[in-house]
Amino acid sequence: MDDFAGVDSGSLGISTIVDVYDQCDLFDLLDDDAVLELSRLGGSTGFSGLSSIRKSTGIRTRRILREGVSVSDLAIRLCERLEYDANTDLRECHSIMLCHSHTDKSACHRLARSIESSLALPSGLVTPFNYGCTGFLKLLQEASVEFNHVPPGGRIALLSIETPEFWHDGSDRLFCGLISAGAVGAILEHDGRMPLDRIATDDFSIPQNQRPNSDPLFRTDYSDGFTFRGRPARRTVMRMNPESVFINAIELMLANLRAAMDSFDPQPHERVVVIPHQPSAKLLKALVATGQPEFPQVEFLNNLSEYGNVISASVPTVLSRLDEVLDQNGRKPMNDGDHLVLLAAGICMANIADQMSAGFAHVRWSRVTSPLELQSGVTPRRGHPERTSMTAST
Repeated sequence: MDDFAGVDSGSLGISTIVDVYDQCDLFDLLDDDAVLELSRLGGSTGFSGLSSIRKSTGIRTRRILREGVSVSDLAIRLCERLEYDANTDLRECHSIMLCHSHTDKSACHRLARSIESSLALPSGLVTPFNYGCTGFLKLLQEASVEFNHVPPGGRIALLSIETPEFWHDGSDRLFCGLISAGAVGAILEHDGRMPLDRIATDDFSIPQNQRPNSDPLFRTDYSDGFTFRGRPARRTVMRMNPESVFINAIELMLANLRAAMDSFDPQPHERVVVIPHQPSAKLLKALVATGQPEFPQVEFLNNLSEYGNVISASVPTVLSRLDEVLDQNGRKPMNDGDHLVLLAAGICMANIADQMSAGFAHVRWSRVTSPLELQSGVTPRRGHPERTSMTAST
Protein backbone atom coordinates (compact mmCIF):
# COMPACT_ATOMS: atom_id res chain seq x y z
CA MET A 1 0.00 0.00 0.00
CA ASP A 2 1.39 3.40 -0.99
CA ASP A 3 1.99 6.03 1.66
CA PHE A 4 -0.66 8.71 1.67
CA ALA A 5 1.13 11.94 0.76
CA GLY A 6 -1.61 14.51 1.38
CA VAL A 7 -0.42 15.45 4.87
CA ASP A 8 2.93 16.56 6.27
CA SER A 9 3.62 14.15 9.12
CA GLY A 10 2.33 15.53 12.42
CA SER A 11 0.92 18.76 10.95
CA LEU A 12 -2.71 17.87 11.48
CA GLY A 13 -4.38 16.57 14.58
CA ILE A 14 -7.70 15.96 16.29
CA SER A 15 -8.37 18.69 18.82
CA THR A 16 -11.86 17.65 19.96
CA ILE A 17 -13.94 14.48 19.64
CA VAL A 18 -17.44 14.02 21.09
CA ASP A 19 -20.45 11.74 20.93
CA VAL A 20 -24.07 11.80 22.14
CA TYR A 21 -24.58 8.31 23.55
CA ASP A 22 -25.26 9.74 27.01
CA GLN A 23 -28.27 11.70 25.72
CA CYS A 24 -30.75 8.96 26.43
CA ASP A 25 -33.78 10.83 25.09
CA LEU A 26 -32.41 10.25 21.58
CA PHE A 27 -32.39 6.46 21.70
CA ASP A 28 -34.34 3.34 22.50
CA LEU A 29 -32.38 0.21 23.40
CA LEU A 30 -32.72 -3.27 21.92
CA ASP A 31 -31.76 -6.15 24.20
CA ASP A 32 -31.25 -9.80 23.26
CA ASP A 33 -34.93 -10.63 23.85
CA ALA A 34 -35.93 -8.00 21.28
CA VAL A 35 -33.36 -9.30 18.81
CA LEU A 36 -34.60 -12.88 19.24
CA GLU A 37 -38.16 -11.77 18.46
CA LEU A 38 -37.02 -9.70 15.44
CA SER A 39 -35.00 -12.58 13.99
CA ARG A 40 -38.09 -14.81 13.93
CA LEU A 41 -40.46 -12.39 12.22
CA GLY A 42 -42.05 -13.39 8.95
CA GLY A 43 -41.49 -17.08 9.56
CA SER A 44 -37.69 -16.79 9.62
CA THR A 45 -35.79 -19.45 11.56
CA GLY A 46 -33.92 -16.76 13.46
CA PHE A 47 -31.62 -17.30 16.39
CA SER A 48 -32.05 -20.49 18.40
CA GLY A 49 -31.99 -18.64 21.71
CA LEU A 50 -30.48 -15.84 23.75
CA SER A 51 -27.13 -17.60 24.20
CA SER A 52 -26.70 -17.91 20.44
CA ILE A 53 -27.27 -14.18 20.05
CA ARG A 54 -24.59 -13.31 22.58
CA LYS A 55 -22.15 -15.81 21.07
CA SER A 56 -22.77 -14.61 17.54
CA THR A 57 -22.83 -10.86 18.14
CA GLY A 58 -20.95 -10.17 21.38
CA ILE A 59 -23.34 -7.26 21.92
CA ARG A 60 -25.47 -6.42 24.93
CA THR A 61 -26.76 -2.93 24.04
CA ARG A 62 -28.04 -1.77 20.64
CA ARG A 63 -29.54 1.64 19.89
CA ILE A 64 -32.24 2.78 17.51
CA LEU A 65 -33.66 6.27 17.34
CA ARG A 66 -36.49 6.87 19.78
CA GLU A 67 -39.90 7.27 18.16
CA GLY A 68 -40.42 10.92 17.31
CA VAL A 69 -36.67 11.54 16.97
CA SER A 70 -35.42 12.10 13.42
CA VAL A 71 -31.97 11.65 11.93
CA SER A 72 -31.78 15.44 11.76
CA ASP A 73 -32.45 15.66 15.50
CA LEU A 74 -29.53 13.34 16.15
CA ALA A 75 -27.29 15.39 13.85
CA ILE A 76 -28.22 18.73 15.42
CA ARG A 77 -27.64 17.40 18.92
CA LEU A 78 -24.18 16.19 17.87
CA CYS A 79 -23.32 19.52 16.25
CA GLU A 80 -24.38 21.44 19.34
CA ARG A 81 -22.24 19.25 21.56
CA LEU A 82 -19.27 19.63 19.23
CA GLU A 83 -19.66 23.40 19.24
CA TYR A 84 -19.93 23.42 23.03
CA ASP A 85 -16.95 21.17 23.75
CA ALA A 86 -14.71 22.76 21.10
CA ASN A 87 -15.86 26.27 22.10
CA THR A 88 -16.42 27.08 18.45
CA ASP A 89 -19.11 28.01 15.96
CA LEU A 90 -19.41 25.52 13.12
CA ARG A 91 -20.13 28.45 10.79
CA GLU A 92 -16.47 29.38 11.20
CA CYS A 93 -15.19 26.00 9.97
CA HIS A 94 -13.59 25.86 6.54
CA SER A 95 -15.64 22.75 5.84
CA ILE A 96 -17.88 20.21 7.56
CA MET A 97 -17.60 16.67 6.21
CA LEU A 98 -20.47 14.31 6.92
CA CYS A 99 -20.61 10.53 6.59
CA HIS A 100 -24.14 9.16 6.67
CA SER A 101 -24.48 5.70 5.13
CA HIS A 102 -27.66 4.47 3.47
CA THR A 103 -29.01 2.38 0.58
CA ASP A 104 -30.69 5.62 -0.54
CA LYS A 105 -27.81 7.58 -2.04
CA SER A 106 -29.65 10.87 -1.56
CA ALA A 107 -30.09 10.40 2.21
CA CYS A 108 -26.70 11.89 3.09
CA HIS A 109 -27.39 14.92 0.86
CA ARG A 110 -30.76 15.53 2.52
CA LEU A 111 -29.17 15.30 5.95
CA ALA A 112 -26.42 17.74 4.96
CA ARG A 113 -28.97 20.31 3.78
CA SER A 114 -31.05 19.78 6.95
CA ILE A 115 -28.01 20.47 9.13
CA GLU A 116 -27.26 23.65 7.20
CA SER A 117 -30.84 24.84 7.48
CA SER A 118 -31.24 24.04 11.17
CA LEU A 119 -27.95 25.67 12.21
CA ALA A 120 -28.09 28.58 9.74
CA LEU A 121 -24.87 27.40 8.10
CA PRO A 122 -23.78 28.69 4.69
CA SER A 123 -25.13 26.62 1.82
CA GLY A 124 -22.60 24.00 0.75
CA LEU A 125 -20.59 24.11 3.98
CA VAL A 126 -21.58 20.51 4.80
CA THR A 127 -20.19 18.04 2.27
CA PRO A 128 -22.01 14.66 2.39
CA PHE A 129 -20.45 11.24 1.85
CA ASN A 130 -22.08 7.80 1.79
CA TYR A 131 -19.01 5.76 2.76
CA GLY A 132 -20.06 2.85 4.98
CA CYS A 133 -17.85 1.21 7.58
CA THR A 134 -14.57 2.93 6.63
CA GLY A 135 -16.29 6.31 6.59
CA PHE A 136 -14.43 8.00 9.44
CA LEU A 137 -11.05 7.06 7.98
CA LYS A 138 -12.15 8.27 4.56
CA LEU A 139 -13.29 11.55 6.11
CA LEU A 140 -9.85 11.94 7.69
CA GLN A 141 -8.26 11.40 4.30
CA GLU A 142 -10.66 13.79 2.54
CA ALA A 143 -9.98 16.42 5.18
CA SER A 144 -6.23 15.89 4.94
CA VAL A 145 -6.34 16.65 1.23
CA GLU A 146 -8.66 19.61 1.75
CA PHE A 147 -6.23 21.12 4.27
CA ASN A 148 -3.99 22.05 1.35
CA HIS A 149 -6.55 24.83 0.76
CA VAL A 150 -7.34 25.75 4.38
CA PRO A 151 -5.93 29.08 5.62
CA PRO A 152 -3.84 29.19 8.83
CA GLY A 153 -5.99 28.62 11.89
CA GLY A 154 -8.71 26.94 9.86
CA ARG A 155 -10.65 23.93 11.06
CA ILE A 156 -12.58 21.09 9.45
CA ALA A 157 -15.36 19.31 11.34
CA LEU A 158 -15.95 15.61 10.75
CA LEU A 159 -19.36 14.06 11.47
CA SER A 160 -20.16 10.34 11.45
CA ILE A 161 -23.92 10.01 11.88
CA GLU A 162 -25.33 6.52 11.42
CA THR A 163 -28.87 5.15 11.70
CA PRO A 164 -28.60 1.73 10.03
CA GLU A 165 -32.02 0.60 11.27
CA PHE A 166 -33.49 2.57 8.34
CA TRP A 167 -31.69 0.60 5.62
CA HIS A 168 -31.60 -2.93 7.03
CA ASP A 169 -34.32 -5.51 7.51
CA GLY A 170 -35.19 -5.95 11.17
CA SER A 171 -35.77 -9.67 10.63
CA ASP A 172 -32.42 -10.28 8.90
CA ARG A 173 -30.41 -12.39 11.34
CA LEU A 174 -27.14 -11.19 9.78
CA PHE A 175 -27.84 -7.63 10.90
CA CYS A 176 -30.63 -7.39 13.50
CA GLY A 177 -28.35 -8.26 16.41
CA LEU A 178 -25.35 -6.24 15.24
CA ILE A 179 -26.12 -2.78 13.94
CA SER A 180 -26.73 0.22 16.14
CA ALA A 181 -27.36 3.94 15.80
CA GLY A 182 -24.84 6.54 16.91
CA ALA A 183 -23.11 9.80 16.12
CA VAL A 184 -19.58 11.11 16.69
CA GLY A 185 -18.05 14.46 15.76
CA ALA A 186 -14.45 15.66 15.65
CA ILE A 187 -12.48 18.80 14.89
CA LEU A 188 -9.34 18.48 12.76
CA GLU A 189 -6.83 21.33 12.63
CA HIS A 190 -3.14 22.09 12.29
CA ASP A 191 -1.23 21.30 15.50
CA GLY A 192 -4.24 19.54 16.99
CA ARG A 193 -3.37 17.88 20.28
CA MET A 194 -3.76 14.34 18.88
CA PRO A 195 -1.46 14.30 15.81
CA LEU A 196 -2.52 12.40 12.72
CA ASP A 197 0.75 11.01 11.38
CA ARG A 198 -0.47 8.84 8.50
CA ILE A 199 -3.76 8.05 6.80
CA ALA A 200 -4.41 5.66 3.91
CA THR A 201 -7.73 4.35 2.61
CA ASP A 202 -8.82 2.78 -0.67
CA ASP A 203 -11.40 0.58 -2.37
CA PHE A 204 -10.28 -2.95 -3.26
CA SER A 205 -11.68 -5.26 -5.92
CA ILE A 206 -12.41 -8.75 -4.62
CA PRO A 207 -11.88 -11.27 -7.45
CA GLN A 208 -13.98 -14.40 -7.73
CA ASN A 209 -11.08 -16.64 -6.71
CA GLN A 210 -11.11 -14.91 -3.31
CA ARG A 211 -14.77 -15.70 -2.66
CA PRO A 212 -16.19 -19.06 -1.53
CA ASN A 213 -19.23 -18.52 -3.78
CA SER A 214 -20.20 -16.51 -6.85
CA ASP A 215 -22.74 -14.27 -5.11
CA PRO A 216 -22.13 -10.51 -4.85
CA LEU A 217 -20.47 -9.31 -1.66
CA PHE A 218 -23.46 -7.10 -0.88
CA ARG A 219 -26.67 -6.33 -2.72
CA THR A 220 -29.70 -4.14 -2.21
CA ASP A 221 -33.16 -5.66 -2.04
CA TYR A 222 -36.43 -3.80 -2.39
CA SER A 223 -38.88 -6.12 -0.69
CA ASP A 224 -41.26 -6.67 2.19
CA GLY A 225 -39.58 -6.94 5.56
CA PHE A 226 -39.72 -5.43 9.02
CA THR A 227 -38.52 -2.33 10.83
CA PHE A 228 -36.46 -2.66 13.99
CA ARG A 229 -39.68 -2.10 15.92
CA GLY A 230 -41.14 -5.22 14.33
CA ARG A 231 -43.52 -3.43 11.99
CA PRO A 232 -44.02 -4.60 8.40
CA ALA A 233 -42.30 -2.35 5.87
CA ARG A 234 -41.48 -2.38 2.19
CA ARG A 235 -38.20 -0.61 1.51
CA THR A 236 -34.71 -1.00 0.04
CA VAL A 237 -32.41 -2.84 2.44
CA MET A 238 -28.86 -4.16 2.35
CA ARG A 239 -28.16 -7.88 2.08
CA MET A 240 -24.76 -9.49 2.73
CA ASN A 241 -22.85 -12.53 1.48
CA PRO A 242 -21.43 -13.41 4.92
CA GLU A 243 -18.78 -15.96 3.95
CA SER A 244 -17.14 -13.81 1.27
CA VAL A 245 -17.33 -10.63 3.33
CA PHE A 246 -15.91 -12.28 6.45
CA ILE A 247 -12.90 -13.81 4.70
CA ASN A 248 -11.97 -10.67 2.80
CA ALA A 249 -12.62 -8.29 5.69
CA ILE A 250 -10.09 -10.21 7.78
CA GLU A 251 -7.52 -10.15 4.98
CA LEU A 252 -7.99 -6.43 4.38
CA MET A 253 -7.78 -5.62 8.08
CA LEU A 254 -4.55 -7.59 8.40
CA ALA A 255 -3.03 -6.03 5.28
CA ASN A 256 -3.81 -2.54 6.58
CA LEU A 257 -2.53 -3.40 10.05
CA ARG A 258 0.76 -4.47 8.48
CA ALA A 259 0.91 -1.27 6.44
CA ALA A 260 0.22 0.78 9.56
CA MET A 261 2.91 -0.98 11.60
CA ASP A 262 5.42 -0.42 8.77
CA SER A 263 4.68 3.31 8.83
CA PHE A 264 6.20 4.08 12.25
CA ASP A 265 8.81 2.80 14.68
CA PRO A 266 7.59 2.82 18.28
CA GLN A 267 10.08 3.11 21.09
CA PRO A 268 10.24 0.28 23.66
CA HIS A 269 8.30 2.31 26.25
CA GLU A 270 5.56 3.35 23.80
CA ARG A 271 2.37 1.30 23.52
CA VAL A 272 0.59 0.46 20.28
CA VAL A 273 -3.18 0.18 20.64
CA VAL A 274 -5.37 -0.85 17.71
CA ILE A 275 -8.90 0.50 17.40
CA PRO A 276 -10.55 -1.71 14.78
CA HIS A 277 -13.94 -1.27 13.21
CA GLN A 278 -16.42 -3.19 15.38
CA PRO A 279 -18.34 -5.44 12.93
CA SER A 280 -19.09 -8.55 15.02
CA ALA A 281 -17.65 -10.67 17.80
CA LYS A 282 -16.73 -13.38 15.30
CA LEU A 283 -14.73 -11.07 13.08
CA LEU A 284 -12.96 -9.32 15.95
CA LYS A 285 -11.96 -12.66 17.47
CA ALA A 286 -10.57 -13.77 14.11
CA LEU A 287 -8.64 -10.50 13.73
CA VAL A 288 -7.03 -10.88 17.14
CA ALA A 289 -6.33 -14.59 16.62
CA THR A 290 -4.45 -13.89 13.39
CA GLY A 291 -2.98 -10.49 14.19
CA GLN A 292 -1.76 -11.01 17.75
CA PRO A 293 0.87 -13.69 16.93
CA GLU A 294 2.27 -11.48 14.19
CA PHE A 295 2.28 -8.36 16.38
CA PRO A 296 2.50 -9.57 20.00
CA GLN A 297 3.19 -6.05 21.28
CA VAL A 298 -0.11 -4.69 19.96
CA GLU A 299 -3.23 -4.28 22.09
CA PHE A 300 -6.60 -4.75 20.34
CA LEU A 301 -9.70 -3.02 21.71
CA ASN A 302 -13.26 -4.34 21.63
CA ASN A 303 -16.19 -1.98 22.20
CA LEU A 304 -18.99 -4.13 20.80
CA SER A 305 -20.80 -5.03 23.99
CA GLU A 306 -22.20 -1.60 24.78
CA TYR A 307 -22.26 0.14 21.39
CA GLY A 308 -22.61 -2.47 18.63
CA ASN A 309 -21.70 -1.99 14.99
CA VAL A 310 -22.24 1.74 14.38
CA ILE A 311 -20.98 1.63 10.76
CA SER A 312 -18.68 4.65 10.18
CA ALA A 313 -19.11 5.79 13.80
CA SER A 314 -17.62 2.56 15.23
CA VAL A 315 -13.96 3.62 15.21
CA PRO A 316 -14.50 7.21 16.43
CA THR A 317 -16.85 5.94 19.15
CA VAL A 318 -13.96 4.00 20.67
CA LEU A 319 -11.70 7.03 20.27
CA SER A 320 -14.20 9.37 21.95
CA ARG A 321 -14.57 6.96 24.90
CA LEU A 322 -11.06 5.58 25.02
CA ASP A 323 -10.61 5.68 28.81
CA GLU A 324 -13.88 3.77 29.27
CA VAL A 325 -13.03 1.19 26.61
CA LEU A 326 -9.51 0.64 27.92
CA ASP A 327 -10.91 -0.01 31.38
CA GLN A 328 -13.55 -2.43 30.01
CA ASN A 329 -10.79 -4.29 28.16
CA GLY A 330 -8.60 -4.51 31.29
CA ARG A 331 -6.00 -2.14 29.82
CA LYS A 332 -4.10 0.70 31.44
CA PRO A 333 -4.78 4.34 30.49
CA MET A 334 -2.83 5.73 27.55
CA ASN A 335 0.23 7.90 28.03
CA ASP A 336 1.07 10.90 25.86
CA GLY A 337 3.10 9.74 22.88
CA ASP A 338 1.60 6.25 22.72
CA HIS A 339 0.42 5.07 19.32
CA LEU A 340 -3.11 4.45 18.11
CA VAL A 341 -3.85 2.55 14.91
CA LEU A 342 -7.37 3.17 13.61
CA LEU A 343 -8.31 0.24 11.39
CA ALA A 344 -11.36 -0.50 9.25
CA ALA A 345 -12.62 -2.70 6.44
CA GLY A 346 -16.12 -3.26 5.14
CA ILE A 347 -18.68 -2.44 2.49
CA CYS A 348 -17.68 -0.23 -0.43
CA MET A 349 -20.80 1.83 -0.99
CA ALA A 350 -19.62 2.84 -4.48
CA ASN A 351 -19.48 -0.80 -5.66
CA ILE A 352 -21.22 -3.04 -3.15
CA ALA A 353 -21.14 -6.15 -5.33
CA ASP A 354 -17.45 -6.48 -6.12
CA GLN A 355 -15.35 -4.17 -3.93
CA MET A 356 -14.62 -3.57 -0.26
CA SER A 357 -13.19 -0.48 1.38
CA ALA A 358 -10.36 -0.55 3.90
CA GLY A 359 -7.74 1.67 5.47
CA PHE A 360 -5.79 2.77 8.52
CA ALA A 361 -4.74 5.89 10.33
CA HIS A 362 -1.79 6.29 12.69
CA VAL A 363 -2.45 8.72 15.52
CA ARG A 364 -0.18 9.77 18.39
CA TRP A 365 -2.12 9.84 21.62
CA SER A 366 -2.41 13.02 23.58
CA ARG A 367 -5.36 13.62 25.83
CA VAL A 368 -7.88 15.76 23.96
CA THR A 369 -9.09 18.24 26.53
CA SER A 370 -12.06 20.46 25.87
CA PRO A 371 -11.20 24.17 25.73
CA LEU A 372 -13.90 24.64 28.35
CA GLU A 373 -11.85 22.50 30.73
CA LEU A 374 -8.81 24.67 30.07
CA GLN A 375 -10.58 28.01 30.46
CA SER A 376 -12.81 28.30 33.46
CA GLY A 377 -15.80 30.54 33.02
CA VAL A 378 -15.84 30.39 29.22
CA THR A 379 -19.28 30.78 27.70
CA PRO A 380 -19.84 28.53 24.68
CA ARG A 381 -20.45 30.45 21.47
CA ARG A 382 -23.64 28.62 20.63
CA GLY A 383 -25.60 25.59 21.71
CA HIS A 384 -25.42 23.34 24.70
CA PRO A 385 -24.98 19.56 24.87
CA GLU A 386 -28.12 19.05 26.92
CA ARG A 387 -30.54 20.90 24.65
CA THR A 388 -33.83 19.00 24.58
CA SER A 389 -35.84 20.69 21.80
CA MET A 390 -36.22 18.71 18.59
CA THR A 391 -37.29 19.32 15.03
CA ALA A 392 -40.24 17.45 13.60
CA SER A 393 -39.51 13.85 12.71
CA THR A 394 -39.12 13.03 9.04
